[in-house]
Amino acid sequence: MINSILYVWLPARKIYPIGPTYLADFIHARHPEIRQRLLDLSLIPAGERRAALDAALDELKPGLVCFSWRDIQIFAPHEGDPSLKYAFNFYYSPNPVKKLTASIKGLGYLWRYYRNIQDCLSFPWQVRRRRPEAKLMIGGGAFGVFADQLIGRLPPGTVGVLGEGEEAVLKTVEGKPLQDERIVCVDRGEIRHGAKGAYLPLDSFELDLPYLESIFPQHAAYHGEFIGIQTKRGCPYDCSFCEYPYLEGKKVRYRPPAAVVGELGQFYRRWGARRFWFTDAQFFTGKESFPQCIDIMERIIAEGLKIEWSGYIRTSLITPQLADLMVRSGLGDLEVSITSGSQAVINSLHMGFSLEKLYDGCRYLKEAGFKGKLILNYSLNSPGDSEAGLMESVASYKKIAAIMGEGQVFPMLFFLGVQPHTDFERRLLEEGYLYQGYNPLSLNPLAISRMLYNPKPLSGLIAKACIAAWDKAAWREAADRGTSVAQLYADESMFAGVVEQSGKAALINLEGLLKERIRSETAGPAR
Repeated sequence: MINSILYVWLPARKIYPIGPTYLADFIHARHPEIRQRLLDLSLIPAGERRAALDAALDELKPGLVCFSWRDIQIFAPHEGDPSLKYAFNFYYSPNPVKKLTASIKGLGYLWRYYRNIQDCLSFPWQVRRRRPEAKLMIGGGAFGVFADQLIGRLPPGTVGVLGEGEEAVLKTVEGKPLQDERIVCVDRGEIRHGAKGAYLPLDSFELDLPYLESIFPQHAAYHGEFIGIQTKRGCPYDCSFCEYPYLEGKKVRYRPPAAVVGELGQFYRRWGARRFWFTDAQFFTGKESFPQCIDIMERIIAEGLKIEWSGYIRTSLITPQLADLMVRSGLGDLEVSITSGSQAVINSLHMGFSLEKLYDGCRYLKEAGFKGKLILNYSLNSPGDSEAGLMESVASYKKIAAIMGEGQVFPMLFFLGVQPHTDFERRLLEEGYLYQGYNPLSLNPLAISRMLYNPKPLSGLIAKACIAAWDKAAWREAADRGTSVAQLYADESMFAGVVEQSGKAALINLEGLLKERIRSETAGPAR
């Protein structure tokens, strides 16, 4: 029986470590005698992280160390990441000076990308050297997506967990075999995968915040920040580029509304938290989720919790009743993955919603008095897109702006990122766009151009519109701080898209280029 556990949140941008907190609480509820501690390496300067980890190991002497790896990303497929600007200039700019500058900047981003992966991989090895008798486990979103590429680079015997890890950690603590658990490990040189049996029911999932404070000495760093709360797990949809069904399963499991609002209230009263992000794949997963969501919002209102909340929400599911409750319970800025203004493109990506229903949801929000920002995420040049489809995307932005008011609507331009385990990846492999056995973590100029999906013949036109729209001051400010513009604004919004309105400018530029092309083709060759 293991009597102590250290949870290590691997370095990423500062964001509340919800996964390890739920894990630690789950174990404490079943084995209160086990000593636990959570160490957030993101809050510690890079040069001091190894010493901090050594100190935690020496103090706790854990029998089990669980790592959580949230993010691996470079050349993020949205305009909120300055590396994308340099990638576009490198591939598409006609200016040789800009190409040279972009290549130098790009090398810097690549170096930081590989250095970050190496740093994160080094911490489990540090534990193995310092505490060779300790068992090692690793999970988190980034690990789950790239487990096959990462597990062989970790210390022998490390157990990787795909998706939720509560029951796998509990079995490890109790010395039970990891049967029916979705794990990955290296056995005699071969990568082995386990299959998950029944998923964990969430009926009794309730956080003990005073206990969390006692094992998380750094918790004060998150007072006043967005706090993540999970109301459900699983996603029933088949969006071809999304990892949520792979990581959480398609069956939706709900937490009791009383437990959700009770957790929210603890943060509200003990930490003074006023901003919350529901970390579900979708807050509204369908009509069957309405009773839970309605109950949560009604309880927030009834308890007088003056909060701002947001999450991933299918606007196409919003009804007048839901819109009213959303606004009265404190809905803040809202991101909407519209993806395209072409229903044909949306259908080809198996997104499972109607644009007309999405427009209706926007109307209901406006009628309910929604005052926040509506951030529209467009993935231009998705499979099946065309010049007509791009014009439909511009028209859809204008339609939503007319419904909500232009000052509330902020389009963001995304490009589909190719990720393992998705239908999108499978499709590109079948088409020969990707080759079998490619390494999604190995980046070079050719790989980057393919992983940021923006194929010909529309790529040059879109790149021209985007490059002209991106504000140099925003990118320069980001570069000076050594960060991304997303961090200069907020996690839910991108600085360039919201403050500088670069997404809107890019769409308008694109519309102008397309109209110019149509006029040119209509006029025919000069006589």
